[in-house]
Amino acid sequence: MFRITPMVVAFGPQREKSRFTYMHDFGVKIDIPYMSWLIQGKGLNVLVDTGCSAEDYRRYVRPSGADLVLAGETFKDVQDVKPLEEQLAERGLTIDDIDIVIQTHLDWDHCMNTRKFKKSKVLVQRYEFQNVPGHVFFKSTYAPKSIYEEIASTGNMQLLDGDYVVTKGLEVITTPGHSPMGQSIVVDTEKGRHVIAGMCTVRDNFYPPEEVLSRSDYQVIPAGMHYDPVVCYNSMLRIKEVGGDN
Repeated sequence: MFRITPMVVAFGPQREKSRFTYMHDFGVKIDIPYMSWLIQGKGLNVLVDTGCSAEDYRRYVRPSGADLVLAGETFKDVQDVKPLEEQLAERGLTIDDIDIVIQTHLDWDHCMNTRKFKKSKVLVQRYEFQNVPGHVFFKSTYAPKSIYEEIASTGNMQLLDGDYVVTKGLEVITTPGHSPMGQSIVVDTEKGRHVIAGMCTVRDNFYPPEEVLSRSDYQVIPAGMHYDPVVCYNSMLRIKEVGGDN
């Protein structure tokens, strides 16, 4: 069995909710955490995604100092919560203690700290890595090319071609749609099976409010930012099926 510890590195204040809940919640603002998930068990320390600091956001995402505008929304600056190094230290760990980093997808807010893990194996889908960015339309959701080159330069990157078993009770499943070939992580814990979704979603994506369910046949709401909303929808159904009620 494994234990999952969520760690909030930073957050994006007051983002447009409809960027997450496709065609719903226009004008609603929510704070979005930039997360890293620590998975421990069977002698392994595993991180899922690594987040992005406010400094890296300013330096790499908007180096010109101009406002970042995406989908018509002017972003407020990222705000730090606690650096990833401090989060790990509170749990008796350093960056070098992390055996594996599982990169769900390669948007800047999910991977900016990954280049620090020079001794960790980094798992990412081959098709995802080879399509950065997959289309000019999505360029602003990615880090500069140099960041991905730095991640790959350690020689510890393992490119996956589909579902992958890390070890019994810890698996990777492909969940494309939000990005070219994102992946989600299936974890067996003492409280049951959990899935860390490899796409930018909030709870309402997987559990739509009754007002949505009553006037549609939706079972889930696709991520607002997507390559293909139908593929994304089907990936989300897979996540719910694999994870059960968790």
